[in-house]
Amino acid sequence: MMVKQRWSILFTTAVAVVLLTAFTAVAGEVVFPVAAYTPEELAQVREWEKAWVGKKITKDSIDQVAEFLPEPWLDLFKNEEKWYAPEEGYYFYIGPYKRINETQGMIEATRKYAPLVKTDAEGKIVNYTNIAGMPFPSPKTGFEVAYNVDMQTRGDTYKMLWWSPNINPRTKSDRVAKQEFTEMYFVHRVDVDPRPAIAKNPKGYMKGQFMHMYLPPEMNNTRFITMRFIDYDKPDISYLYYAQFRRIRRLSTAERTNAIDGTDQIYDDGNQWDGHISRNTYTYKGKKEMLLSRHQDMSVVTRRPGQALANGYTFERCNTLVIEAVNKDPDYIYSKRVWYIDPESYIIHWQEMYDQLGRYWKCFTHHTNDIKTAKGEMKNFFVGFTMQDLQRTHSGFTKMDVKGIGIDVNPNIFTLSNLQKTY
Repeated sequence: MMVKQRWSILFTTAVAVVLLTAFTAVAGEVVFPVAAYTPEELAQVREWEKAWVGKKITKDSIDQVAEFLPEPWLDLFKNEEKWYAPEEGYYFYIGPYKRINETQGMIEATRKYAPLVKTDAEGKIVNYTNIAGMPFPSPKTGFEVAYNVDMQTRGDTYKMLWWSPNINPRTKSDRVAKQEFTEMYFVHRVDVDPRPAIAKNPKGYMKGQFMHMYLPPEMNNTRFITMRFIDYDKPDISYLYYAQFRRIRRLSTAERTNAIDGTDQIYDDGNQWDGHISRNTYTYKGKKEMLLSRHQDMSVVTRRPGQALANGYTFERCNTLVIEAVNKDPDYIYSKRVWYIDPESYIIHWQEMYDQLGRYWKCFTHHTNDIKTAKGEMKNFFVGFTMQDLQRTHSGFTKMDVKGIGIDVNPNIFTLSNLQKTY
């Protein structure tokens, strides 16, 4: 009898261990990609859309959707003369929420590497170089959300042409910039072989950026490279080749907060934030539904010179992650940034910036669309950008012509010899 009881206990224990192991495997399974809405939340959005999809939003109706927009941005609609609106005023349309899907490479990398992520006491990823994909598919802190933004490699490589006027509504004038921009990640690669990293990387680069300027005329053939290092403690290294002087100049790290070529943007403002994430502290503020331009056809967008905001955008309702980013440098140009992040793409769609006195200063928004990659997949990617400087009454507008995503890029373009190449 004692033997039977002992075997019964052992059998019961073994079954319990098996069931616990099975439960843990299911509970610990990486769920990715993640939708912005639960099915119940989406049902409510669809009900709201029945009354709003297709509606043209103007100054007369902007207050009815104000809860989904940055408050100071409404000033553009309510003070049309100040922001040089056209005769018909400023307007945009409401479109339906559409789920964004990631590339298969990003999905596979996230499911493979997310369980392997190791962090230290400060939350920094200690095996940062050896992983790819979204390190935190279900982020719980602001730092984890920032890491996901940081490791959105945007197809690993891409090339695009920017047409970007710097706008002064008070003088009703544009100063147009035209630039070709190429970016390549050396690590965290998910779509382009070799993955997850380029083996030959002796200097420890995280990514490289190359820009060729065509306009304004005095900047024609000026080129610029920036290299970011894997090492958090190494600042970016940047070089600018001035074509008119035929000279290369290295930019100081202190110049990252300087205005770029007479615009209202600084070097750190690229892609809404273009710096090591370790330079900021992050506070997760929860979720907030916003109107985002996530599936924008830029060919229907119109504006005239001097007009602060283009017309014809389509915005859809989406549940965003709200992060407050504060730079660790007490003398930094902004006292804080507030990011509104699409949880399906980890693109910062809206950003609010505050000056050192805590006053609202600038408002940025990205426009994205699904673009076909070199592999034939669809990737939600930048197609436009809008900036308003609320204190100086300046604006910025960018149309992006995407030349390729996930394309072959020669690392040699990120060299000083390439900067001096004759075009």
